[in-house]
Amino acid sequence: MSDENDHVSSAIKLSWIRQIRDAEALDIPESVQRYVRCHIFFLIGTTLFPDKSTSLVSYKYLPLLRNFVEISSYSWGSACLAYLYKSLCRVSRYDTKDMNGPLVLLHVWTWERMPWLAPIFAPVPAGGVFSLARR
Repeated sequence: MSDENDHVSSAIKLSWIRQIRDAEALDIPESVQRYVRCHIFFLIGTTLFPDKSTSLVSYKYLPLLRNFVEISSYSWGSACLAYLYKSLCRVSRYDTKDMNGPLVLLHVWTWERMPWLAPIFAPVPAGGVFSLARR
C-alpha cells in the first residue's frame, strides 16, 4: 500500500498521512478513531510541532496517540509553548538562518500584544471586539 519513498529516516511524509487519513471509511467507531489519530498526527506535524522541512513529521510523536482516551488529557498547550521557547532559543544563535516551531502561536501572541501589526481583513464589528480566529 505504501511507497518506499514515503518514509525518510526517522520521519513520515505528511502527504502519506493525509492520504491514509482521507482513505478511511468512517463507518465503524474503530475507523473513526484511526481517522482522528491520523488527523492529530497531521496537526502535530503541521501546526503544533512542525519542523523545517514542512513536509515531514517525526516518529517520536506516535506513542502519544497510542491510548486514544488519554489524548485529550495531555497538556498540548504547555508542550507547544515549550517547543516555541526552544525554537526561539535556537534561532537566537548567530549562525542560525531559519526557524521552526509553532509560529502561528507566535503570530497570534504578536497580534494580541501589538495590534497595529495584525492584518484587518474586514471592518471591526460594533463594540470593537472580534475573535482571534477571525483575525
